[in-house]
Amino acid sequence: MSEQELRHVKATKEKIWSLSSIYGLQPIHRVLLGHDGSMTELLELISCTEVALRTIKQSIVPCPQEAAELLAISAGEETNEREIVIIQKSDGSSLLYASSYIPLIRLEPAFKADLMSADIPIGKIMQKYRVEARRELIDVGYLDSDSRLEELLARPPPYLWRAYNIITRDKPLITIREYFSISLPLLCDLFPDTM
Repeated sequence: MSEQELRHVKATKEKIWSLSSIYGLQPIHRVLLGHDGSMTELLELISCTEVALRTIKQSIVPCPQEAAELLAISAGEETNEREIVIIQKSDGSSLLYASSYIPLIRLEPAFKADLMSADIPIGKIMQKYRVEARRELIDVGYLDSDSRLEELLARPPPYLWRAYNIITRDKPLITIREYFSISLPLLCDLFPDTM
């Protein structure tokens, strides 16, 4: 990891600590914001139940400028834009909303076919095709309110969010932004006196 990347990791960690201090975040909130693994796997471990993916939107679009910069591609290049909600299989409750951009030029045909045709989490597709990758946290934050998130997650504000890239072969393969309510159902079950 380069010196610049190390500084960025330290700055992001300090931002999580600052959000924790300001908003009284629980340890589980900090873990969800700052971990560098699969969110799907983490949610399953925390909830002790399988999760599923519900696709809200998926289409091929010209890459917007902000996403293009994060992906190190030209704005307007063809990308898969995907919006999903991760839900608990057991009761269908919403856990997390995510949006992502993936440059089509960087996808193998079989990976692309799975991504476009099924409600499969990206991490599980990467496992299936043995894609070696790392996650690089870009930013984290706190939202006092957001009516769309309130509708999608069926949970009240406030919301925490994190943005990160999945890097493979030293290039960003995917840029993702994830949102979850501080009162995430499984967190309430774990910490009933603090929500």
